[in-house]
Amino acid sequence: MAVLFFVLFVVFSGPCFAQSGSDAVKGMSPEEAGNIALSGHKIEVDKSLFDWKGILPDEENSAAVNNGEYIWRDASGDDTGNGRYTYPLDRQLRKGADLKEFRITFDEDNLYFFIKTNRPGDWWVPYRIVGIDTDGASGGKGGTEVLAQGDMDDYSFDSGTFAELKVAPELACEYVVAVSSTYKGRIWDASQAGACKLVALRDDSPDDTPGFRIADMNWNTLEVAIPWSLIGGRPENKAYRFIVAVGQQDYDVAREIEEVANEWHGGGGESSEANGVDPDVFDLAGADKATQERELGSFKMSASPGDTQGFATIDRSYLTVNFGPKQ
Repeated sequence: MAVLFFVLFVVFSGPCFAQSGSDAVKGMSPEEAGNIALSGHKIEVDKSLFDWKGILPDEENSAAVNNGEYIWRDASGDDTGNGRYTYPLDRQLRKGADLKEFRITFDEDNLYFFIKTNRPGDWWVPYRIVGIDTDGASGGKGGTEVLAQGDMDDYSFDSGTFAELKVAPELACEYVVAVSSTYKGRIWDASQAGACKLVALRDDSPDDTPGFRIADMNWNTLEVAIPWSLIGGRPENKAYRFIVAVGQQDYDVAREIEEVANEWHGGGGESSEANGVDPDVFDLAGADKATQERELGSFKMSASPGDTQGFATIDRSYLTVNFGPKQ
């Protein structure tokens, strides 16, 4: 009886999001969904996902806006980076970077993320990067094209993500959020021209930034709360663009992709000389597989390791979220 109870608890303790049939909603393109004002609602970041009420769109690689949430449903099996990426050979690292869902909602105090991937083989959970372009296509003097690469002389999570990835100039991000492990996170502020500084951290320590919260229900699904005060204030009748990238983590930075897969590193990078230039990202949100492969394969092999001019550039894989008026 105890075993039966445990099984029932596991089955029914997760969020029950409709994925098909009459309960599903019609999927939209990111552009279409970006034209719909998001009303938002409060989320308790508490390892329970029941307060995420939005219904998934009926098709993969499509978006929906309902029940106060923006929802992106990503395609399954497109976690191949430039089209040739493979996972490490160790069984505990053979998956985990295939994005399934990305959700956004908000209230007066916080911006909330929900990020779901396929389940990894062990506690080597995905590495998740979210760039936030707050001025949309209007441009501005702030923002970073490089998604918090980091200081090569200070190879640490506080310094950056080390994922070798950048965005087109029109997608320059005022803020970059990275989540490593099941509870660790960082936020960098690049809203001022020429500066990209660490403004928030989460380590479950006394030094944690108040209000910045991360909680996972299991190794592949987590929720994040970010106080608006950390990212420029609550928007009103304004569209933000979000760049969502997923890789594997390696002691709180992005795990390197090599030319040939081995026990601890994935394969499919162009050459061993390109390590430090080819992106350590398996999956992106907002575009189809062909577009994603083009973007993640756009790095320059001739660039030196860490040379941001040679990084792959994202120009189409992003989500537009329209934040509605204050209630």
